[in-house]
Amino acid sequence: MSDLPPEKVEEARNCFEVFDKRYESKVDAFYIADMLRSLGLAPTNAMVEKKGGMPETGKKSIKFEEFLPIYSEFLKVPVKTYGTYEDFMEGLKLFDKESNGTMGLAELAQTLRAMAEKITAEQCEEIIKLTGTVEDEDGNINYENFIRKVLAGPFPEK
Repeated sequence: MSDLPPEKVEEARNCFEVFDKRYESKVDAFYIADMLRSLGLAPTNAMVEKKGGMPETGKKSIKFEEFLPIYSEFLKVPVKTYGTYEDFMEGLKLFDKESNGTMGLAELAQTLRAMAEKITAEQCEEIIKLTGTVEDEDGNINYENFIRKVLAGPFPEK
């Protein structure tokens, strides 16, 4: 069925069953990215759409047997593909007008909302809040601290 070890197949099956909301042994292809993320991967929506994911619900459903090869393929994608600390630093340096490691919080929010993987204003506010990012009296933030907190994930103490 797949080249995955049995424990990965079982993990994928458990995840698939959670997303099988109607108990029909099918999941809407819109949720492929969410399933992969819940399995610890970090695919972009564009990457998933190339493998059969749909940009909206109700267009297509997949069976577990169709999901396994997708999961297997994404397990093989190197982490580097998702961006590194250096990549993010280089990208945000473009907004560092004073070359002092800071950028405007409003610019950061606009940049996050305008990226290829668009997020809503509410998601952007949540990221800023969860990272404890606060602007100084000039409206700037230290983007290196922001990047480190984002890459650490939501549970840096663990």
